[in-house]
Amino acid sequence: MKLTLAAFFIGTAVADQLASLGKYQVFEKLAVAPAPWIAKKDGHVDTDLSFKLRIHLKNQNIAAFHQKVFDVSTPNHVLYGRHLSRSEVNKILAPSPKGFVLVQEWLESHNLAQKSSVQNDWIVLEGTIGDAEKLLQTQYELFENTETGKVTARTLAYNIPASLHDYIDIIAPTTKFSTPSPHMSTIVKDYPAFDTKISASSPSDIHDGLDVVACNTTITPNCIKALYKFKHFRGSRRNGNEIALAGFLEEYAQHDDLATFLATYAPEANGSDFKTELINGGKNLQVSVNGTQNTGEANLDIQYGLALAYPTPTTYYSTGGRPPENTPYEVDNEPYLEFLTYLLALDKIPQVISISYGDTEWTVPEKYAHTVCNLFAQVAARGVSVFISSGDSGSGSNCSSIDPGKLQYTPDFPSTCPFVTSVGATFHVVPEVAVPFSGGGFSNYFPRPEYQDGVVDEYLSEHADPAFTKYYNTTGRAYPDISAQGVRFHLIVTGQDGQESGTSASAPTYAAVVALLNSDRISNGLPPFGFLNPWLYSRGADGHTDIVGGKGSGCRQVNGSGFAAVSGWDPVTGFGTPNFKELQDISTGDDSDES
Repeated sequence: MKLTLAAFFIGTAVADQLASLGKYQVFEKLAVAPAPWIAKKDGHVDTDLSFKLRIHLKNQNIAAFHQKVFDVSTPNHVLYGRHLSRSEVNKILAPSPKGFVLVQEWLESHNLAQKSSVQNDWIVLEGTIGDAEKLLQTQYELFENTETGKVTARTLAYNIPASLHDYIDIIAPTTKFSTPSPHMSTIVKDYPAFDTKISASSPSDIHDGLDVVACNTTITPNCIKALYKFKHFRGSRRNGNEIALAGFLEEYAQHDDLATFLATYAPEANGSDFKTELINGGKNLQVSVNGTQNTGEANLDIQYGLALAYPTPTTYYSTGGRPPENTPYEVDNEPYLEFLTYLLALDKIPQVISISYGDTEWTVPEKYAHTVCNLFAQVAARGVSVFISSGDSGSGSNCSSIDPGKLQYTPDFPSTCPFVTSVGATFHVVPEVAVPFSGGGFSNYFPRPEYQDGVVDEYLSEHADPAFTKYYNTTGRAYPDISAQGVRFHLIVTGQDGQESGTSASAPTYAAVVALLNSDRISNGLPPFGFLNPWLYSRGADGHTDIVGGKGSGCRQVNGSGFAAVSGWDPVTGFGTPNFKELQDISTGDDSDES
């Protein structure tokens, strides 16, 4: 719910006279734009362009809150499964009231209070770029991505009054250059065409309903259900369980394409459909066969998320975050902030959410990354499992660093956030092996969470090649956590049968498995998993097929780099791929351990 600042502060008593705002001081600053962005010398920013500026007030009790999230997510803890309500989360994290008062004074001093509103712990200014420049004592410039040609309006530094530094986390959009990109790969044609030499099976073998020959060539819902052993399980449509797929960047999920896909590849779900919720001006346009809108990523997510989790009710969240059509550059590409704040304002959030987008961690300002990760922690506290595709560049196709002259692998955000479950990719079915594009590695922003310590220490001591450890942060949050098939998925796009690959396919696949496990838990009187990782690392690992073949690609500057799939957890496939029957037994086989 939105409230004007005037309404918010009516009746608020301030005991002491407000202190002076003080002199302006630099709040965030970049020496240069992160690669591959460069300043566009002949560019001009229209200061009259509409612009939404988000100001986040620092949450209190962050450390205690994070511990609470771990407690309600850890088996055998007395609080396990006792997820928090919206009001409980807000009560723990509520920012300092003084911070709100000072920000109000700041906005009023620039005659901008009437353009602002309060959204929980955010203050949102809906004005112009000129308003933002005046407020932040900065100048926005145009920057071009030398790889994609995309142009955006950003600043390398901005300032706020000294008295506000202790009360504000981030202001956006300012120094964040990246835009989440779909994790779809178009280079799988260069990979071995499912070389039968790595399979001991006969071409005619069918294992537990799995057609090895067909599924070694392309993937359908039947391949996934047979491979991961949930072909004969059916969840409930009516027990309150839900799954959601997140869409950004004008990717539109098509109802007609879904109907064709279900009729062709999942006839048991014929007639099913998804509901759509629009966020921040998002759309979900339906296009003709000759339409030009982006539909591939959205269709991949919705077709597999819905078909595999059937009959679980399914929602597609379409979040806007692009400029007006008459603008030749981007001014608003902060979709995570818009999406997560929208979710957190809901009284009930779907228990499983899949996100098939990511950014290079280097291009995300550290303050922004931590704020977004804290929002994911709030979603987790509400009893939600969030699955993020791990990226399609292995350990990072281009070694880079925020430190000049230092080569390091390139992690992928938000997979590096310790409050989400990161999903890598495999291909081939007997046996499954790591696909080279499967993203994985170690964060430079987030320390390794305690739930990972044992398995990651084992990997580093027994399997990591010491010649390459200097290229990554061995104490950082490691990812992915698990994996699923990710190559040559059949889907319908603008009426035509095509194929797509990427960890974009893996994330909704694994999310659907957990949605069905949640349905089983709820029907057995247990709470949904919520944040999955503490359960996964303490119990759920045994419900996976360990992937021990294949290797993730490395960066082009370092020969031989990249991570190999090995016995146990590894930074290319995590614990491996799901075995639904075993996960089901672990999840609900002993109710006394889950109470």
